[in-house]
Amino acid sequence: MPSTYAPVSADESCGLRERKKRETRRAINLAALDLVEERGFVAVTTEEIASRAGVSARTFFNYFPSKEAAVIGTTADELEAYAQQLETAEPDEGPLQVLRRILAGMLAPASIDRQLRAKRRRILLGEPALAPALVGNNIRIENALTAALERRLGVAPGASIEARVTVAAAISAVRACIEHQQNGGGGRLERNIDAAFEQLAAGVR
Repeated sequence: MPSTYAPVSADESCGLRERKKRETRRAINLAALDLVEERGFVAVTTEEIASRAGVSARTFFNYFPSKEAAVIGTTADELEAYAQQLETAEPDEGPLQVLRRILAGMLAPASIDRQLRAKRRRILLGEPALAPALVGNNIRIENALTAALERRLGVAPGASIEARVTVAAAISAVRACIEHQQNGGGGRLERNIDAAFEQLAAGVR
């Protein structure tokens, strides 16, 4: 009797593997965020994150180099999406406007994965111990966005300082708003980010 199941093509098999990888990465990320939210960053180990996610410690390290990265690490897919948003934005939307939208969107609960983003935002605002890892993550984001802005401006990589200064200023503005609230400052994060970018656009005095 002939089989009723069609063979899986190479493309389909590759697609299934990539989906499984994304699901595993998300499970580890969410487990890390859950545990840190429950017990605090310092008290959580990579072994506990792996166990909560239902994977081995070896699998954990295949996806993330450390627990810091599991909490706040930006994936290659996310970096590519952010860069594409900047590179392909409408011409009448200036670089600072696009960067404000992209960077604020990284923290916004209304973005694609609402549950994960909302948890990440709460933890970033409540865990100053993550500041060094956040700096490293920001460097990766800065490099990706700088390259995208250079392409948008039509300049060769490193030929002009304009793109890197613009991106660095935008990232620093968002980081300052996060640190402002971590240290007990007032105001809503979104409004503070708006104010920071208005100050950048007007010129720092």
